[in-house]
Amino acid sequence: MKATVVPNRNAMFASLLYGTALSVADAHNTDVEVVLGVHSGDHAVYPDCRPEFYTALEHAFALGNWDSHRVSFTLPYLTTDKIGILKDAEESVERLDVDFDEVFARTITSYQPDEDGRSDGSTGSDVERILAFHAIGREDPLEYILPWREVLERALETERQHMDQQYRERLTDLQYHVTRESGTERAFTGMYWNEKRKGSYRCVCCSTLLFQSTMKFDSGCGWPSFHSEHEEANIVRIEDLSHGMRRTEVRCSQCDAHLGHVFNDGPKAYGGERYCINSASMEFEPSEEDEP
Repeated sequence: MKATVVPNRNAMFASLLYGTALSVADAHNTDVEVVLGVHSGDHAVYPDCRPEFYTALEHAFALGNWDSHRVSFTLPYLTTDKIGILKDAEESVERLDVDFDEVFARTITSYQPDEDGRSDGSTGSDVERILAFHAIGREDPLEYILPWREVLERALETERQHMDQQYRERLTDLQYHVTRESGTERAFTGMYWNEKRKGSYRCVCCSTLLFQSTMKFDSGCGWPSFHSEHEEANIVRIEDLSHGMRRTEVRCSQCDAHLGHVFNDGPKAYGGERYCINSASMEFEPSEEDEP
């Protein structure tokens, strides 16, 4: 997507908007708010979408103009992404009494539409848009060259390949093997099997909160054992018939990382389950009282 960066683009747009806002403020003797839809998903690609840029820009405009106190920038989506924007839209259309699909059918995100203005769903901005609609459980009302199911499948595959590359670069060989290839570390070798400090256990791939130390117990099996999962985890359970056994695999609900298995030999006081989890699938955050 870096090929789509236009040098100094947002500085020029913001300057024109700011000049117009100053004129409106003077003509109507009122304060004016300039609202921009910059969002966090763009920060890595577009340097002029970063919060630091707008802080510096607003400061420069204030120094270079009289009555600058009458104009302000508002960036409502600065800390969210396209999913957050769509969720906000779902609430806004109800207040405005307009149809969600009618609004978004009139928008386009593609950098290479065909002669009829239809996207093939392959550009980076297309993929982000398609995945955002999918994340909120909606079909994009925009007309694509291909049927929605096909553009969605292509977007999901693009995301999978992109994330796989990131995982390979960020994770250790063991962490990648366990979480992305459903591997298993050897018993009594993981860094957390005997961890006794207070704290939180998060998914090593996406940082989703999985367990608290209060849920951990010593089962003697050689892997970290938990009798319960955190209420925010929503860990996915899948029947596993590999290795000639019938087991229940557990995976992260957010990034599909393999975590381990759950068995029915845990403490009965907590429901009788034992989450047998690979240390390599987690990162541990000690609580402040246990930090040096």
